Amino acid sequence: MEAVDNKVFAYTAKKVYELKCKLYEFEMLYENRRFFRCSKSFVINLMKIGSVRPILNGRFSATLFNGEEVIISRQYVPELKKRLLGEDI
Repeated sequence: MEAVDNKVFAYTAKKVYELKCKLYEFEMLYENRRFFRCSKSFVINLMKIGSVRPILNGRFSATLFNGEEVIISRQYVPELKKRLLGEDI
């Protein structure tokens, strides 16, 4: 999920959908379903992460199975670690 210019888009393998909700609304509805807020404008599916590595300034980079790279803001890194280690999944 990505928020751009007050619009929210959901990306699948074959299509892009514009959602009628705000990103925070989607996050609240699906917070326990393997979706994770990784930055101000992105929510990702934890099951689609292929690898994670640290980068500068406490941020992480997640490479998704489709090859796309998503930056994890430093404020979300502790929660990502918890979720990937299985504490909240």
